[in-house]
Amino acid sequence: MLPANRSASVLLPRSILFRKKQRIVAIPVCNEAEHIIPCLLALAAQTCLPDKVVLWINNTTDDTVNQATALTDRLPFELKTVSVTYDETKASAGVARRDAMAHAAKTASPDAILLTTDADSEVSRDWIDSILASFIRYPVEAVFGRVLLSPEDHAKIPFRLHEDEKTEQAYGAVLDQIRLLLSPEPHDPWPRHLEHSGASIAVTHQAWRKVGGIPNIPSGEDREFYRALRRKGIPVRHAPEVTVYVSARLQGRARGGMAETLARRLIAPDEYIDDAFEPVSRRMLRIRRELAYCQGSRSSRTKPPYPEFPSIPISRNELHRHHDRALRVLSLLRRMKQSSPENFQRTIVDQYDIPHPALTDQGSSAFRDRP
Repeated sequence: MLPANRSASVLLPRSILFRKKQRIVAIPVCNEAEHIIPCLLALAAQTCLPDKVVLWINNTTDDTVNQATALTDRLPFELKTVSVTYDETKASAGVARRDAMAHAAKTASPDAILLTTDADSEVSRDWIDSILASFIRYPVEAVFGRVLLSPEDHAKIPFRLHEDEKTEQAYGAVLDQIRLLLSPEPHDPWPRHLEHSGASIAVTHQAWRKVGGIPNIPSGEDREFYRALRRKGIPVRHAPEVTVYVSARLQGRARGGMAETLARRLIAPDEYIDDAFEPVSRRMLRIRRELAYCQGSRSSRTKPPYPEFPSIPISRNELHRHHDRALRVLSLLRRMKQSSPENFQRTIVDQYDIPHPALTDQGSSAFRDRP
C-alpha cells in the first residue's frame, strides 16, 4: 500500500506521467486559407496526437474558417475555431497568440501542456513526440523548437542570405558554448539551438500561469515570453530535434518578423547582425552579472533587480573578427577547465570580465524580432 500522503501518480515513471498529460495546441490565424489545411493535416499526422487544437481566427476576410471546418470530420482531435475581430489599432500577431493560448488554457487541465505554432507552419511528424521526449529527459517546464524554411521556399532565397544566416548562427553557437562552460545548464545542455519562435513553443500550464501567459505586446512576444520564463527561474529546453517548417513569405503578420527581415535583406544586407549576438567580452560580463544575481537571490530576502542591460551591436563587416576572438576564448576556456576544473568557474569569469562602455545609441538589429 502507498503511504497516506503519497498518490499513485507520484510513483509513476516521468515518461508515463507526461504522456498522460492533456495536450492543447493554440494557433493564431489571420487570412491563412492557403496554409491552414496543410497546417492541420501536419498535426493530424503526428506520431503522438494533440487532444485539441484551437484556431484563433482574427481579423480574417478570406475563406480560412470554411477551409478549416471542412476538415473537422477527418481530424483525429477536437478542433475548436474562435473568430474575433480586433480594432485595427490593437490587432497584431502577438496579441492574437496571447489570446489564443489564454483561451486554450481556460478549459485545459491544471497539468496540461500548452503548445503553439503558426498557421503557415507544418510541424514535423514527430513534433509532439520530440517535445514530450524533452520534457521527460530534462527537468524543464518549457520547450522551444527550431524553425526551418520549407524546402520549396528555402530554394527561393538567394544564396548570400543563407550564408549570412549561417555565419551569424555559427558565431552564436560559439557564444553559447562559452556560456555553458562558465554557467552550465544540465537541463539544457549542448547541443541546443538559439531560437525563441512562436512557431514552436510548448509550456506546462503551471509555468504559463506563473509568468502571466504570453506578454501583451504587438510583436516579439515569443522572445519576451522566454525572457519572462527566465526571470522567474523556470527551466527551458532548446531542443534541436523539435522542428517546424514555415513559409518564406515577404508580407508577414508581425512587424519586425521573419517576413519583413527577408524582404529588407533582399534589397540590401543589414549593417548589423542580430542583437542577440554580442561581443564575447560583453557576453562574459552578462554571464557574471547573471551568476551574481542568482547568488544574491539565494542569500537575500529582498530579490536584487535582474541584470538587464543592452547588448552592443556588431557590424556585419566585423563579424569575422568577433568570431575569431570568440573561438580563441572558447579554446582557452576549455584548456583551463581541463587543467583546473575545481577553480575554473570563479577564476575565469573574473579574468575575462572586460566591460565595454555603454552605448547611448544601440541602433537596430538585423533580426530583432526574427523567430
